[in-house]
Amino acid sequence: MRVLETINQDIRKFAELKGLFVSKESVELLAKNEDWKKILESLLEEEQFIIEPKTLEKKLFRSKISNAPLTVEIRKTDFKPQAKDRVPNFRVMSEYDVTGQSYSEGKVDDFLRLFRSKFKLLSAMLKERHNLTPVELKNLKTIPKNENVDVIGMVNKKWITKNKHMAFEIEDMETKCIVLIMQKEKDLFLKGERILEDNVVGIKGVKLSDEFIIIKEIFWPDLPIRKSILINEDVYSAGTSDFHVGSKYFLDSAVEKWLKFINGENLSERQKEQVGKLQYLFVNGDNIAGVGVYPGQFDDLLIKDLYDQYNAFEEIMLQIPEYIQVFICPGQHDAVRRAEPQPGISKEFLPRLHALRNFHFISSPSWVETEGLKNLVYHGPSIHDLISSVSFLSMDHPEMGMVELLKKRDLMPGYGHKNPYVPEKKDYMVIKEVPDLVWIGDMHHNGYVTYRGTTVLNGGCWEAQTDFEKKIGHTPTPGIFPMINLKNRKITEFYFLRNDSQKEINAQQIEEVL
Repeated sequence: MRVLETINQDIRKFAELKGLFVSKESVELLAKNEDWKKILESLLEEEQFIIEPKTLEKKLFRSKISNAPLTVEIRKTDFKPQAKDRVPNFRVMSEYDVTGQSYSEGKVDDFLRLFRSKFKLLSAMLKERHNLTPVELKNLKTIPKNENVDVIGMVNKKWITKNKHMAFEIEDMETKCIVLIMQKEKDLFLKGERILEDNVVGIKGVKLSDEFIIIKEIFWPDLPIRKSILINEDVYSAGTSDFHVGSKYFLDSAVEKWLKFINGENLSERQKEQVGKLQYLFVNGDNIAGVGVYPGQFDDLLIKDLYDQYNAFEEIMLQIPEYIQVFICPGQHDAVRRAEPQPGISKEFLPRLHALRNFHFISSPSWVETEGLKNLVYHGPSIHDLISSVSFLSMDHPEMGMVELLKKRDLMPGYGHKNPYVPEKKDYMVIKEVPDLVWIGDMHHNGYVTYRGTTVLNGGCWEAQTDFEKKIGHTPTPGIFPMINLKNRKITEFYFLRNDSQKEINAQQIEEVL
């Protein structure tokens, strides 16, 4: 305590000598930093004479981020990236991007149009299945009792009957009926657990009456069974997410190591080869901590101003080499609407990045074509609703939650849960295309899987375990950066918080899930 008081006195004397007014709170912040004198001199050079906590927090945060010119760092190495000498081949698929195209008025007709569009799109996919020959629900009366029948419907209600059977009310464009999974059908019960309200499903069953069917099999719109599409050149894509810049949990030292890595500093020959072929980077939302996102957040913030948070995020992104094409989508913590689909982050918040040709601000969800491969980019909040509803899904395996969405071909699996949606005039949440790669975030946990030729990657986070994560028992995986070779779909993880530097892995190949 005596040492701390001595430091406080030294700070006050220095400030008085230099003509600075330093508040009590600012003195306490400075006392925790060995370079307090340099920080005050730097603020003096900027002609800031009144040192309040807000100003100081911003300065302290920036001092942690390496601001050395990238050209100097590159000259110190023999790093010669191949990606710099090739022409990138990419296209933001603007037809699936809501940025600048949000026209919803939030009226009843907008919601009605959204659900009708969803039903038409997903039922059309189900009708393409060779093992499903559906009849419209209004034509059930033409089918004899106890005969086999196929139908397609959107789930309106779900409940467990008094006899412990699982019941659903489904509807199409004209009418409704009840479908039932018998308690004894254990495998079907597991499949039924995955069905949420507003899902569109195909049913094979036995008709008991004009409005009642016993389920024998359940079908999803799903992805076609196919092999992964590969390109004939070693080109790498990478994904990361959830920087939460401005949070007191932000791992600035790990990010600084990552930036040096991206720029080819202190790498092995193998790492230079891999990083030098990195052409595309997907940054999947929650780029900043935000302000007022949850109750009591103010105490968790190191930077308490939204614009200052984005300014610090820009400082990080500006150190990424200009030959890497960077695609940034928003998350719940970003300065866009909370409801999905979320438009891209505007120029107001990131003016310096918007001025650069290699930065692209896309919506969540959105689609980007790279080297002929289709990338679905999505922050991933609807996976939370799945995890809370389906017992065998968890935050430790976000990639499996994404597989569920791929099976449903729908990023809005259920309306009215925790994740809000906007009824746009165009449906951006149905997965109309078959993606080659899917990039997600939000869960703060790395995870990879290849399902029917589509590789799903979650890029983890750059934030330490929060008090909320401790409370719910979730352990994040910060400081892990995955890169994937588009020639063979091999994934390499690079570590910035561990002693080991990297590990090469294959995304688990699966054709079906429970």
